Amino acid sequence: MHSELRIRENYNINSIQNMKTLVLRLASLLAIFMMCGIQSPVQAQDDMIYTSNVDKSPLFNGKKGGVVDYIIDHYRRPAGAPEEVEMDIAFVVEKNGKLSNIEIKGLERITSKGVEERPVPPSVKKEVMRILTTMPAWTPATKNGKAVRYKEETIMSVMDRETKVKEAREGAEKWGKKVRESKASGKVYDGIVDTRPFFPGGDAALISWIKTNIKYPAKAKEKGVTGRVVVIVTFIIEIDGSLSDIKISRNQAPEFKAEFEAEAIRLVKAMPAWNPARNTGVVVRYRYTCPIVFI
Repeated sequence: MHSELRIRENYNINSIQNMKTLVLRLASLLAIFMMCGIQSPVQAQDDMIYTSNVDKSPLFNGKKGGVVDYIIDHYRRPAGAPEEVEMDIAFVVEKNGKLSNIEIKGLERITSKGVEERPVPPSVKKEVMRILTTMPAWTPATKNGKAVRYKEETIMSVMDRETKVKEAREGAEKWGKKVRESKASGKVYDGIVDTRPFFPGGDAALISWIKTNIKYPAKAKEKGVTGRVVVIVTFIIEIDGSLSDIKISRNQAPEFKAEFEAEAIRLVKAMPAWNPARNTGVVVRYRYTCPIVFI
């Protein structure tokens, strides 16, 4: 009996000593990790920087491209700097929404000497860095319901708001001049061009839009007219995407032709602007034929 108690006491003592040894070894390993800068697997996973495969990407001011507008709004062009500087900006959006690992570099270009980086003037780089390091917090990326670190990269032309407004105004003036010149020329394409005009989103979006917005003529319904009716409509897509000169090319309605034609024309007039045709790199007017199907 006494021997059995001694064995149990020795076993308990050995177990406690083994546990203490294990704890000391774990503490030693942790100390080594910390001294050498080595992360544990849990820490490494927690500090992982994502570039994709997250539930939600980080956002600034509630939108994906909000950082570009913010930089332009807060940029103060340094003395002697160009009006516009192209650059590649990369940074990590931390879990608290702050930015780290900020990198600003010029864009690469191919020269006779090979691939070279077009440098960003130091004063401009310093100003952009000031904006990025003082900007409000982002909404961080999330994965499995938890905030995670995420690397963002964007290529942009940095300029002040005044220059941006000036460019937009000049662009609008040039576009308006092209529209006036195209309309004045009177030339309308209807055959082969480099790029045909298309409805926003393509043919599938056009079919869906027509199905959603078309109305079967009430008079025809009242008289028991049902079934498939096709009305072919033609119209000109101007270089600004607007539609003009809407005409009925063919009407397959057995009766109430005027009602079907009126609805087809109303439908075309209600369409959003199209993407215009292009030929030899210039936007051109184009006559388009579109079947309107009543079901």
